[in-house]
Amino acid sequence: MRTRIDAVVSSVLCLAACTYALPGSAQIVPDGTLPINSLVTSNGNSFVIDGGTVEGKNLFHSFGEFSVPTGSEALFNNAASIENILTRVTGGGISNIDGLIRANGGANLFLLNPNGIVFGANARLDIGGSFLGTTANSIVFENGEQFSATDPAAPPLLTVNVPVGLQFNGQTREIRVRGEGHSFRSDHPVFAPIVGENNGSGLQVNPGNTLALVGGDLLLEGATLTAAGGRIELGGVEVGFVGLTAPLAVSGVQSLSPQSEQWGFDYDEVSVFRDVRLIRQAAADVSGIGIGSMQIVGRQLMFSDGSIALLQNQGSQTFGSLRSRASESLTLTGTTPGGVIPSGFRQETVGMGNSGNIEIATRQLQVREGAQIFNRTQVAGNAGNTEIRAFESIELAGTLPINPIASSLIANASFGMGFAGNIAISTQNISVRGGAVLSSGAFGEGSAGNLIVNATESIEVIGAEPRINSGSIIGSSSLGRGNAGSVIINTSRATVRDGGAIGSNVLAIGNSGRVVVNATELVEVNGTIPGSTISSAIDASATIVDEATQQALRLPPIPSGSPGDVEINTPRLNLKNGGQVSVSNEGTGGAGNIQVNAEAIFLETGGKIAASTLSGEGGNVQLILEDTLQLRNGSFISAEAGGTGNGGNIGIYSSAIALFQDSTIRANAFEGNGGNISIATSGIFPSADSSITASSRFGVDGLIEINNPEVDSAAGLLELQKNPIAPNSLIVADCSPRQGNSLIVTGRGGLPPDPEEQIIGDRPWADLRDLSAFRGERASASPSAEVREAIVEANAWRVNERGEVELVAVLKAEDTAIGSSPQSCSGQELSSRKNRRSGD
Repeated sequence: MRTRIDAVVSSVLCLAACTYALPGSAQIVPDGTLPINSLVTSNGNSFVIDGGTVEGKNLFHSFGEFSVPTGSEALFNNAASIENILTRVTGGGISNIDGLIRANGGANLFLLNPNGIVFGANARLDIGGSFLGTTANSIVFENGEQFSATDPAAPPLLTVNVPVGLQFNGQTREIRVRGEGHSFRSDHPVFAPIVGENNGSGLQVNPGNTLALVGGDLLLEGATLTAAGGRIELGGVEVGFVGLTAPLAVSGVQSLSPQSEQWGFDYDEVSVFRDVRLIRQAAADVSGIGIGSMQIVGRQLMFSDGSIALLQNQGSQTFGSLRSRASESLTLTGTTPGGVIPSGFRQETVGMGNSGNIEIATRQLQVREGAQIFNRTQVAGNAGNTEIRAFESIELAGTLPINPIASSLIANASFGMGFAGNIAISTQNISVRGGAVLSSGAFGEGSAGNLIVNATESIEVIGAEPRINSGSIIGSSSLGRGNAGSVIINTSRATVRDGGAIGSNVLAIGNSGRVVVNATELVEVNGTIPGSTISSAIDASATIVDEATQQALRLPPIPSGSPGDVEINTPRLNLKNGGQVSVSNEGTGGAGNIQVNAEAIFLETGGKIAASTLSGEGGNVQLILEDTLQLRNGSFISAEAGGTGNGGNIGIYSSAIALFQDSTIRANAFEGNGGNISIATSGIFPSADSSITASSRFGVDGLIEINNPEVDSAAGLLELQKNPIAPNSLIVADCSPRQGNSLIVTGRGGLPPDPEEQIIGDRPWADLRDLSAFRGERASASPSAEVREAIVEANAWRVNERGEVELVAVLKAEDTAIGSSPQSCSGQELSSRKNRRSGD
């Protein structure tokens, strides 16, 4: 019994699917609801549609059924003066289109069927203007009148006015488009542009016009939509009003004339959206010459299997924007079977014109398994900007399973002379995992743009692609002459783990940009790529890559560009298990600088803050902390230089510093001078196996200065008088020479007494005892004065009897000593001989 029921159910489902997809004959049947009804004439597989009601430049048709089977053709035989053909289907059936729809002249064609529209793989359009297929209930005009497909019994209020919108009242049916998939190809999913054309397959409109599908659920299954240099609109709507505008005005009135080229769609009054899915290599393509643009709006937007929204500017004008709006989520997954064309969004310019912007608004964004959001320039034109607003989260994860080089990617890049454009991302949480990449790159003469990420709650850069040891990245890079852009991160918590990196890198001539991380709670960098020594990092670097990569990317063997600076502002910075904050240069130039402003920094198990060069000048490291700096288990802070470069300087300002378990602070050099280390702290606590060094192997060692800012060096000092005693008043004439005089003064310190003043006892003392009994005769003798020869300066010379020159002092008449007058010493001849004999 169970087997029989399953068989019946399967048969019913198969029959329903076949009936839904394959109409047996042409079904173009007027419903007789217009003042002048449509007239259908068949001639084999060709059906000519005449009649209809004309109001001004609008032609109205109304059908109970409208389908065009495989190999059939439906021709709207309109007058050349008609600008808009408005067609509604009022019956209960789906419109199955697997043949050709034609119209005369340059008229725009509206096809309105609330019960659903299916375009088969053989469906084609041959119209001069734009095409709109919709499952809305009615078309609304600017005077408020409606051309309704769900209420055909109401008297039709036909108008000469242009349509201004589409009204959806709920229970909206889907639009489905089938095809064989696009035939795009590329020499490389990143470094080469996309080439190939649809060769007339799928739904197409003439260059510069609009191809729009706005309904309930919208499914493109291997379908290809083409509007070269024009506009593609994909909208999934359940309830609400979709505004419709034209960019050009004719006599002050908005018009949908062919000259207006592109329509505009506004979803601000839509309350309930439906899904839009592109699968099996589906494509929406506006590549060409002109001002191509695209908008995709719905509840859940999904691209998979190499399905792509492509805007390739092949001319000299600036392209329009690619806008995507999802009320719930946007999901991009996978590539074509060979891994050549990624699923996703691509804006690129291959000519002199600029590419347009990519603008995404959604609640959640997922980019997985090699899918891409990519804005790039190949030649002289500039790439546009990429702006992503995901109100809850962004997940960028993994690589293509069959090709580990094909990373999931959000990027802007310049491969020529043009500017790469900026990337701005706003969300609550962003996660970059498994080798995925969020980057801005310069691969030619042009510079990369800046990358700004605002995540109110968290940023995670985690893991790597294990097959090639390629870490997940948020960063910018330069592989040519152009400079890399700056990377600015604003968040509450930033986590870089298991080989992930936030940074700016240069491999050639251009310079890298600044890296700034602002986190209101925590920055943590932890670990390496599992099974390797490649560290998780926040860094700016100039790097030498292997020879195979140099040849593949045409890179110089040694980079000459300079890395930028790294700045981190956070209450707490944790560097663990090899995690690092670094600036480095493996080329000929100097390193950038590192500045960290934090409350506390913790380095554990090989964590490091390092500025290093291979041969250039070392970079500087400045750490400004409100609380403590701790280094444990082989962690270090360094500013080192190899070759002839001088070591960088290290400045640390912290309330307390602890170095434990073989941790170091060093500013060393090889042939150049060692750097200087300046530390201001209230206390420094090193273990016996830890060290602070500023040395050079062959140059001059640097200086290490440690200050305690809490010690007041002025404590205990007294302020001196502003007008000190003149020293001249304390100087008297010297004593007479050759006399036996002496002067001994004993005091308590300070200024000595003036020898010209009366000597006053410092502490007067009198003995009141009767000493008469102890007095006796005593012989008194004056001590004989020892007369010493005075040393007199020589003032003349003479030759003695041995022929030697002697220096002598000749006493002048006025130099005779009188009494105790402090004059020069009496004439006494002093001699100093200098032998003139040879050999002396």
